[in-house]
Amino acid sequence: MPLPHFTNVTSHVAKYDPIYKSLFEVDIILPAPISDLHPNATNLLLENTISVNFPKYPKLGKAEQRFKYSTRLFTMLPDSTSFEDLSIKFNLNQNDQKQMFNFRMMKDWYDLGWNNEDGSVSYKKNMIGDVIIYLHDKEGEVIRRVTCHNAMLNEISGLEEVAWSETSAILDLTANFYVDYWEDFYY
Repeated sequence: MPLPHFTNVTSHVAKYDPIYKSLFEVDIILPAPISDLHPNATNLLLENTISVNFPKYPKLGKAEQRFKYSTRLFTMLPDSTSFEDLSIKFNLNQNDQKQMFNFRMMKDWYDLGWNNEDGSVSYKKNMIGDVIIYLHDKEGEVIRRVTCHNAMLNEISGLEEVAWSETSAILDLTANFYVDYWEDFYY
């Protein structure tokens, strides 16, 4: 038997390409009340997205049977099929009117869940949007598309602290969502 050689390695012969973390896009379909307030929001949010995390498949539950001192395990359904920590990080910029537009859009969405200024709340049907994450290759072909349905904004962070010593730091904004369910399309 000959010694291993790189010409015997399948991935070298087949010319596989890696999947890059930086080749993605995020399309956020805002709830109707927010898209009415911010008609160009989808493009602005897409252009200012820094990072996003894909939904994590939930850990499957287990059930155990015993006979005397031995056990055997069975795979059960997960405890939850929802996704509780979809996180999207955005660049934080201002427009010509001195508005922090990403913060404004996310704060308006947050206010649908609970407005801290007047105490108002809204129905779920008015608060939900969809988040679509596209992972693509170097030529722009989508190789994975995850559609997060019924996304509800539950937290905005990133504006809690500023410091005189941070002379070259730029503020960003993180929005966290609850998601009822998602569809995962891939080849």
